[in-house]
Amino acid sequence: MATDDKSDDKKSLILKWLTQWRDQSRQHGSKLEYVYGKALKTLREHPHPISSCDDCKKLKNFGPKICEKINKEFTKLNNTGDDRLLSKTAVSSQQYSPKRTLTDILPVAVRPKRPLICTPKQSANIFAKNSPPVKITKTATQRNVKNWVPTPGQTPFAILVALLRRHLEFDDSRVNKLDLQDMAELYTTTRPLILTAALNSLIHRRQLVDKTSDRNARYFLTDSGRKLAIQLAKQCPMLKDFVARFLNDKNNLITNYFETRDCTESIQTPCQNFILEAGTYDIVLCIDTRERYSDRNGTQNRTAFPVALQQKGILIEIRTLPLGDFVWIAREKIQTSTDSNNQTIVQQQQQQKKVRRELVLDYIIERKRIDDLASSIKGHRWNEQKFRLRNSGIRNPMYLIEYFGKKSRKQDHGYLSAATLEQAISNCEIDGFEIKLTDSFDETVRYLANMSRSLQCYYQNKSLLSCQDKKQLGRTCAKDFVYMTFNEFVTNSSKITIFTAKEMFIKHLLQIRGLSMKKVETLIKKFPTIRSLFQAYSMLKHDDDSKRENLLTNLKCDSLSGTQDRRLGPVLSKKINYFYN
Repeated sequence: MATDDKSDDKKSLILKWLTQWRDQSRQHGSKLEYVYGKALKTLREHPHPISSCDDCKKLKNFGPKICEKINKEFTKLNNTGDDRLLSKTAVSSQQYSPKRTLTDILPVAVRPKRPLICTPKQSANIFAKNSPPVKITKTATQRNVKNWVPTPGQTPFAILVALLRRHLEFDDSRVNKLDLQDMAELYTTTRPLILTAALNSLIHRRQLVDKTSDRNARYFLTDSGRKLAIQLAKQCPMLKDFVARFLNDKNNLITNYFETRDCTESIQTPCQNFILEAGTYDIVLCIDTRERYSDRNGTQNRTAFPVALQQKGILIEIRTLPLGDFVWIAREKIQTSTDSNNQTIVQQQQQQKKVRRELVLDYIIERKRIDDLASSIKGHRWNEQKFRLRNSGIRNPMYLIEYFGKKSRKQDHGYLSAATLEQAISNCEIDGFEIKLTDSFDETVRYLANMSRSLQCYYQNKSLLSCQDKKQLGRTCAKDFVYMTFNEFVTNSSKITIFTAKEMFIKHLLQIRGLSMKKVETLIKKFPTIRSLFQAYSMLKHDDDSKRENLLTNLKCDSLSGTQDRRLGPVLSKKINYFYN
């Protein structure tokens, strides 16, 4: 019995810790809230006692990170040698989950009365009345947090200085993680730079940095973090020019700046946009790191595209792209002066401290070999890939379909007929994508090279303006020359692992044969979630199946001309009704 009680104590302790971690994650808008929530549900439904952390590893939704945190908490308890927490947990477990005995089976009138036990709130009130007032003193950890100063060259130092510089020099108070990493790498000796652990410490423990609660969180300095960052910047030799311009105590610029910013700035204030003047940037073709050339025999070559394009004089860069295989960016030039050797060295050092600004242009290409296209269609990934490209924020998404010679256009691929593949390509063009068909790797390279040269000529005398998100971009047109930054493109286009109700509904609908992206978008405007669709069905009589089947028949969809003059139709309406009922 003693062993069972001890196991129950450990189980209730783990439940308590998981609840605390889940609530903390919810307050900070972290996705870990769902991870801890799943672990809590599993542990509550687990009927057997938990005697150690090893028992948790056998349970579903308990990964190595959660088990490691639980093990650390148990280690802290063992090191302190204090069993009071265990005893408190035992009392609470008896109060809220008493074990059944034989007397519980008896009728209510025959059962012996149990002594009443005070709830934790009542016992706390009784204890407060009978005990003398206690003077609260700050612990050593609280004092250390207040007087803590990061070491120069370490990651916390780099984060604070980078956030301050982004705020003052770029007028960018709220920074996404990728922009923050680019700037912080200039002030740290740690390689590779890992921001996550340092950011969590600065947010939760030090309270020097905070972040927004949306999915793509942005980070910013708190009042105490701002004061500490100013002190660190004044002590950093690399930031002498920055301090002279923005932290001049004589003119009191920094105080006036923050006072005016605090009066006008709100949490949703967008970051300050910038302009790339004509002639101050290069057009660069970015190639995805996973893009490679492979023939029908299966031999693969990772360097085929970079080598072939460089031989044609195209400026390229290999990066990990969240979407597409090729994308063109406008990258700010590094301007150096060659008046004297000393001047050049100084300017090079200053340019190393400067973060290059980059804008993603209006063209992104997804390259599909014809056999890859067939496998995507068979694996039901084709519609989802098109949907992600359409919603990337880039105005001209393109599909480059590569055949194995002209004869292969009339052949079957991946157990799909040539007619089926042609129909899929035509439907893709109807959905708003530009299609380019090539017959070989060499023809693909020539097309990419010609496209790069055309863009260089087109943007030769154009000035470009940045914007920070897809919503701003959606309110502009191509003639405005407004583009997203590269880091915003990566943040917004990365694959989502935890979906909202609307996003999951879209994924469901795309699996229904016959529903194109435009039809799904129209349906989502009318019924944004599955629940709203269920409510519409529930308003109809259950006996009248014909009304339920034809509920969506007259829903207007976009036609080829762009006008909403086409109906969803009775066939698709019946399919959706069958799918969700």
